[in-house]
This record gives sequence, structure tokens and C-alpha cells, in this order.
Amino acid sequence: MNWIIIVLIIIVLLALGVWGYQVRNARLIHDLDAEVATIDTGAVPGLIRSIQQLSLTGDSLDDFKSWSQKYQGLVDGELTELQTALLDVEQANKQFKFGQVKDGMANIDALQTSAAKDMKQIESHLGMIKEAEADNAKQLKVLRNDYQEARKTVLAKSFAYGDALPALEASLQDIASQLTTATEVNVGGDPRRAKAAIKQVKNSVAALKLQVKQLPPLVNSVVNEFPSQLQEIQSGYQQLTEQHFLFTDDVPAGVAEVQNLVAKAEAQIKDLDVTELTANNATIADKIDSLYAVMEKELNAKSSVMDQKDELRQFISHAMQQNRTLNIELDHLNQSYQLNHDEIKTANELKVQLDTIDQAYAKAIDQINQNQAIYSDLLAQFTHDRTDLTEIEKQQQAINASVSGLRETERKALAQVEAFERAVRDVRYEVSRHDLPGLPKAYRDFFKVVSDEILQLKDDMDQVKIDLDAIAKTLIRVSTDIDQLKQQSRDLISAAGLCEQLMQYANRYKTSHEEVAQAMTDSAKLYAKYDYQGAADAIATALEKVEPGSYKKVADDFNAQQHDELV
Repeated sequence: MNWIIIVLIIIVLLALGVWGYQVRNARLIHDLDAEVATIDTGAVPGLIRSIQQLSLTGDSLDDFKSWSQKYQGLVDGELTELQTALLDVEQANKQFKFGQVKDGMANIDALQTSAAKDMKQIESHLGMIKEAEADNAKQLKVLRNDYQEARKTVLAKSFAYGDALPALEASLQDIASQLTTATEVNVGGDPRRAKAAIKQVKNSVAALKLQVKQLPPLVNSVVNEFPSQLQEIQSGYQQLTEQHFLFTDDVPAGVAEVQNLVAKAEAQIKDLDVTELTANNATIADKIDSLYAVMEKELNAKSSVMDQKDELRQFISHAMQQNRTLNIELDHLNQSYQLNHDEIKTANELKVQLDTIDQAYAKAIDQINQNQAIYSDLLAQFTHDRTDLTEIEKQQQAINASVSGLRETERKALAQVEAFERAVRDVRYEVSRHDLPGLPKAYRDFFKVVSDEILQLKDDMDQVKIDLDAIAKTLIRVSTDIDQLKQQSRDLISAAGLCEQLMQYANRYKTSHEEVAQAMTDSAKLYAKYDYQGAADAIATALEKVEPGSYKKVADDFNAQQHDELV
């Protein structure tokens, strides 16, 4: 009995599931139907009816027919197919053919997307066809206004356009004809062809506006400014040549070149070639400025040259006198001193350079006197020579400063040698005063080296021609060696004296400590061999073992009694 109830429950549940699935499909089918209904809202038929009233012709009519046919094809084809497919799916759902329902809905979705896209494209193109005539009319109105403004300007200021006026008037007539044609085509029902005509009119009007705006100043430059400036240049050139001016550039050739460019500009005016005319005018203006600059350069240069020539003559003479004085002084000094820094060679090279400047200056004055001077070239020469003269004087002053102290340097060197001799005598006296039994060989050898260096210095100073650079280096070396000799002498005297004090102090341990007695014997042997430091170290080591700190005590007492004479 229970299994019958369970089976019934299962059957009821399955029936409910099938019914629910069927209801869900019905809702989806209804939604698809609503979407399909939105594809064709009636906007396109409305556009077709309104366009039919425009009485289109030509390309525009062909275009309209093409899109109308595409619309009709969409209605008869995909939209009809969609309606049939919706009915089939709805019927299949009622019959519980859910597989057919699923496939059918997928097909409907794809068809609906494609149809909506095609409908949107058709509506867009038909909309453009409808709006084309109105848009063209607006553009034609703007172009007509621009044309009228340009025409008024040309008529009111015809004098400002010179030889460009005939071409401008012809252009105005041509544009008027273009406007009439474009208007007729647009009104005649072919806005598509009218659009192409309007584009041509737009380009023509844009060119006209540019010409009307830019031609007056360009024409004025060609007709008035340039000829006037060329005449002024020719007149100025004639006056300057009568005053014997010479120029770095060929002014008449430059004038002829500009005149050819002006003739070219006149042809460009007649052809309304604003772009080329603008560039050509800029070139003409630059060349005219250059011609003015060529003449102005010589005028200004002459003024500067005449102002500078006397001062430059004095500058050259002063530098040459300095050079003569310097060479005489160097010749005298060269007899007594080695000049190691090319002073004489440099002074002679500066003389050659001064002679060259002097000769160039004399030539420049001759050119001025003979009316053969290009003053801008002379100004550049004078400026360069002034810079060179300034540098030459600096070099001559530097040479003079470097040799002016040679005699004082010699005197100081002699005084230093004498000081070295006194220092060596003081060392010998101080060492001998301590009455040492002898001196170590190394010390004696070094003492001789220092003494020989001083003798060599004296010999070098006694030469007819002294090399003060070499002597200066030797002075530095000998000064260092004397300091070292003094230090070795101090160390020697100090070691000998300290050894004697340590020997005296060690006597108190001589009998009681055998190692002290032995150290005293060893120290005495070293002392006899003049190894005073070794002797002091031997006895100090033994004393430290017997009495720690004894060496420092004796050394401190000894140092306190010393008076260093070797400073």
C-alpha cells in the first residue's frame, strides 16, 4: 500500500516539474515576442513616406530605392521568419517538446539580433537621406553669406588688390556659378550630388576668403614698399661709392636679384598664388634687409676704425717698446744666470708677432689713405689685434716678473749657504765639546756627505753663469740633510751621556748581581766601539731586571740636565 502512495507522489512531482518548465518557457517566449515587436516600431515606414514626398532624383533617388528595398526585404524575410519561428516554438512548448523549444529559442535570439542590426542601419541611412537636403541648404546659406562678404570687400577696396583684381573678379563669378549649380541640384531632389558640389564651393570660398584677407598687405609690399626700398638702397649705394666706400658684398647684384623676385611676385599676384607670394615676399624682405645691413655695416665700421686707429698705434708702439726693454734685460741676465723657461725664445716670438701686427696696421692705414679700405674688414682686424696685444703684454709682464727677482734670489741663496756652513760648524763644535772617544763610521760618512754638498753649493754659486733653479733644489735637499745631521748628533750625544749615567747607577748592583756586572762589561766593550746606543741599551736591560723602572728614573734625570745647543 505504501509503495503505491510513493509512486503517486513521484508522478505528482514529475507532473509539477513538467508544468513548471512549460510555464518558464512560455514566459521566455513571451519576452522574445516583445523584443521582436520592438525591431520595427514604424519609424522606417514613416521615413519612407516623408522621403517620397521630397521628389528625389538622380543618385539620391537611387540611394533611397536601395534602402527602401532593403527594408521591404527585411520585413518579408527575417521579420516574417521570426514570427513563424515564435509560433512554432509556442506550439512545441504546448506539446511538451522541450528540445525543439530550446533550439527554436536560440535560433530566434540570433535572428532577432541580426534583424535589429539591419533595421538600425536602414533607419540611419534613410534618416541621412531625409536630412541631407536640409543640411545642404544650411551649408549653402553660410557659404553664400561668406561669398557676399568677400565680394563686398573686393568691391569696396578694389584698389588694394592691384593686378590681382581681374583674377579675383573671375573667381567671384565662378563661385557664384558654383553656388547656383549646387542650389539647383539640391532643390532639384538630388542632395547626394549636391553635397559633392557644396564641397567644391566650400573649398573655393575658403580660398577666396584667404586671398581677400592676405592679398592687400602683400600687394602693398610688392607695389609700394619694395620698389621704394630698392630705390633708397641704390641711391645710398651711389652716395657711399662716391665717398670711396667699398663693400663685402656686391650690392648692385643684390638689387638686381631682388628686382627679379619682385617681378616674380607680380606674376604671383595676378595668379592669386597667396602661398607662394607670401614665401616670396618674406625672401624679398630678408634680402632687402641684408642689403641695408651691408651698407650700414661699412658706415658704422668706418666710424669705429677712425676712432680706434690712433689709440691702436699707441698700443702697438708701447708693446714693441716693452719688448725691446725686455729683450735687453734678458740679454743682460742671460750673461749671469741660466734662463730655464724659454724666456728669450718666448720674447723673440712675441717680437715677431708684434712686427706682424705693426705691418698689418701700416697696410691698413695705407688702404685708408688710398681710399681702398673695406672698413668692416679693418674693424675685425683692429679688434683681433687689440686682443692679441693685450695677451702679448700680459706674457711680457709675466716674463719680466719671473726674471726680475733673480739677483735677490742669488743673494738669498748665498746667505743660505753661509747659514749651512755655520750650522755644520756648530754641529762639529757641539759633538767635540762632549769629548767622546770616537764617532760611528755611518755618522762620519753622513757628516762628510753634508759637508761635500755645501762645498758643491759654494762652487755652483761661484760659476760665471748660475743655474738658480738647480741651486734652489739643492738648497732644499741640503737643508733637509742638515736637519737630519743635527738629529743624529743629538741622538749620539744623548746615547753616550745616558750610557755613562746608567753605568754610574749600576755600580750599586755590580757586586750583588752578577748579571749587572756582566752587562757593565758588555756595555763598556760597545762603548769602546762607539756604539753608544747599544751600550746604553745593554746596561739598561740588566738594570730593569734588577730594579724595574730604574731606566726611566735615570733617563728622566739625565734629560732634565740637558741643554740642546743643536737647534
